[in-house]
Parts: sequence; C-alpha cells; structure tokens
Amino acid sequence: MFAKERQDDIVEQVNQSGSVKVKDLSLKYQVTEDCIRKDLAVLEKKGLLKKTYGGAMSIRTNPHLYSSLQRKDMNNDERIVIADKVISLLKNQDTIFLDISRTLVEVAKLLNQSTLTLNVITNMIEILDLLRHNKNISVIFIGGELNKERDGFWGGLSVQMIQNFKIDKAFLGVVGVDMNHGKISTYYVEDGLMKQAVMKQSQMNYIVCEERKRREDGQFIYGNLEDLDGMIVAGSLNKDDQKYIKEYDIDII
Repeated sequence: MFAKERQDDIVEQVNQSGSVKVKDLSLKYQVTEDCIRKDLAVLEKKGLLKKTYGGAMSIRTNPHLYSSLQRKDMNNDERIVIADKVISLLKNQDTIFLDISRTLVEVAKLLNQSTLTLNVITNMIEILDLLRHNKNISVIFIGGELNKERDGFWGGLSVQMIQNFKIDKAFLGVVGVDMNHGKISTYYVEDGLMKQAVMKQSQMNYIVCEERKRREDGQFIYGNLEDLDGMIVAGSLNKDDQKYIKEYDIDII
C-alpha cells in the first residue's frame, strides 16, 4: 500500500470511529509506529484530523445554522428510528416535554397514530399544529420570543412559563455531543437556557441524537451527559463512544 492510500484509509477510519491509536494503525498496516506518526503529522497539517497523545482524533465541526425547513429531510430515516424509541418510553398519563427538534416532530406524528393519553408541553409550533386535534393528548404551549428559523419559542418569558410545570420525561434536541468531554451543546444561548430550565423541572431527561451530532458542536454548552438519564440513538455506538459513555451513568437507548 502506498503512503497516500494508507493516509486516505486512516482519515476514513478516524472519521468513522472518532479516534485511532498509533499502535493499532502500525499493526494494521504493517509499518513502524514512527511511520504512522509521520502520516498523522501530514494529515494534521492538511486539517484532516487532530493528533493526540498516542494517536489522533477526528476534527469536530460546528455545523451551519440550518433553518427548521432546511433540516426537514436531513437524516430522516434516523429520526424515525429514534422517534419510535421515544414512543416506547411513554406510558399513559405521562407529562412530557417535546423540544424544538425535527426528530421530535416525528414523535408527534407517531403520537397521532397511537392511543396514548398524555400531557404534552412543547415550544415548537409544528408539534403544536400536529397534536392540536388529538383527543387523547392535552397540549400546553410555551410562548415567549419567536425564533422563525427554528419554528419555536424561547427567551425569558419561556423560561418563566416552564418553571410552573412538573414534567415526567423531557425529550431534548441537541446540536452536538462531545462524548470525550461529556458536553452537550446547541446553537443559541436562549435555546440552551430554555433546555436547562426544562431539565430542572423534569424527573427524567433524554436527548435525541443522530449519529452525526456525536461529531459536531454547537456554540453554547447547556449541559453534561451526567445530567441526563438517557441518550436515544438510531444505531449502536462505536467502540470509542462506548468507552467514553461508561464514564457517565446514562442509558443508551
């Protein structure tokens, strides 16, 4: 294998698993560890990965601020799988919070196909619109400052309103999950403060997390993995993420 082929393969591997080790790569490609270190140095200089002690990790990205409409069809297969798992966690008479999230829009669609009797609190307009005619579901809408790009409300008034409720289970959106450092983030400060307020009012807190979000970051850290009861994903975690998650007492669903 030529050096260029090996380096391309290393980039693909680090993007898939999140991190790699020099020792493992040396064994895989049957070259010296010093050779692998030189490969990693070249790839870091190109901005394709970040060198760490004994290996390398993928470069976490900050995604563009897509509007709710732009995000509508992104990764929808994953969202449907996650939404089905959310439904499995619910029981009759639960009071739940559904955050501003395209995945939680899929949850609302599934609720309309179910016979569950619930109290649903939300600050997302599309979720309100989907559930407003459901006779089995009592909907409480949280108002405040409208963010048209996100199709929902947040801000000081929203925080004040949510503080008046007791929630059994909160399902929160997330922009990025840093598995290594245990941080969860979102785009906007106002959105993050709203999520923090919801978490304080809820007995159980879950994030709905597509695979790509474990490689991305938002600008505002609104919590830690240890603040959560669970992370709901579409598939299984890779080996590195499984290793990191053991440090936190949360369920992977």
